[in-house]
Amino acid sequence: MEKLRYGVMGTGRIVDRFVSAVRTSSEGEIYAICSRTEESARKKASELHITTWYGSYEELVKDPMVDVVYVPTINFMHKEHALLALAHGKHVVVEKPMTLTHEDTKELFEEAEKRGRFIMEAQKSLFLPVTAKVKEWLEEGRIGKLNLMEYDIFVPDVSFQWFYHRDMGGGALLGSGNYIFSHALYLEKSDLTELKGQAVLGDEVDLQCTFLMKFEDEVLASCKISTLAKGESRCVLYGTEGKIYIKDFWKAREAELIDRSGESEKIEFPEPFEMFYEVDHINACIRQGILHSPVMDKEMSLSCARYTDLLYEDYYR
Repeated sequence: MEKLRYGVMGTGRIVDRFVSAVRTSSEGEIYAICSRTEESARKKASELHITTWYGSYEELVKDPMVDVVYVPTINFMHKEHALLALAHGKHVVVEKPMTLTHEDTKELFEEAEKRGRFIMEAQKSLFLPVTAKVKEWLEEGRIGKLNLMEYDIFVPDVSFQWFYHRDMGGGALLGSGNYIFSHALYLEKSDLTELKGQAVLGDEVDLQCTFLMKFEDEVLASCKISTLAKGESRCVLYGTEGKIYIKDFWKAREAELIDRSGESEKIEFPEPFEMFYEVDHINACIRQGILHSPVMDKEMSLSCARYTDLLYEDYYR
């Protein structure tokens, strides 16, 4: 069986890791890459040893050899580029955040369904072996009843200028909020009942933000994202009988469970290309003719977008 051929739409920093992950997978291969200019596309293609490149997004999606289009462009361009790929019959993987609003995210799923094509918001954390093991620990009651979740993300000194423009999809919440929303919703299965937030605003965007989520079974999630401070990015899950610590939870390669007596259990999965697990899942879904991931599903993406909309109403009112 031939491998699924991926076309990469853009040459941003994340592209290198995604290309390595596809090449590590058993069912996928990198076929082509494109950029807004032929020079940029050729340069990145040379760096990554990709033999086919295009100097426009349109040329990539028109290539009949491309099965799946990966969209890692600037946040505000995600919707336009995903629609372009769908219009040409491609399956689509869109980097988070899928779009800038709940309504736009809903439109993408409706368009993919209409055309019978797979679409998924890239959210690697849900496919990591560490996340699977942590979920297993919770379901087994290894820390008793989960009562409190803490999420911290520190991204100091953001260098790309579009991050500081709201109309381009910049800001701390849009940059990293979906990591927290999707991870918390995946581990905590009861419905979210309350969401409150605060932010420190720059000229156009939120530079740091906090928000509190309350779930139906009385679990609280305390969350903060900052580009103004340096700290340790992590997730800590507290239960009645212990806690679970996950460093860099969205790309975690290890986690530690510490029970009430102080005894600990550590797990490690040192995969160099953490997107590999996500890519394998995407390949399996497409091979099976599934239009939505059963893990990072339509409702998960719509919920993440809706919560982002609600928090922005708090931040900017």
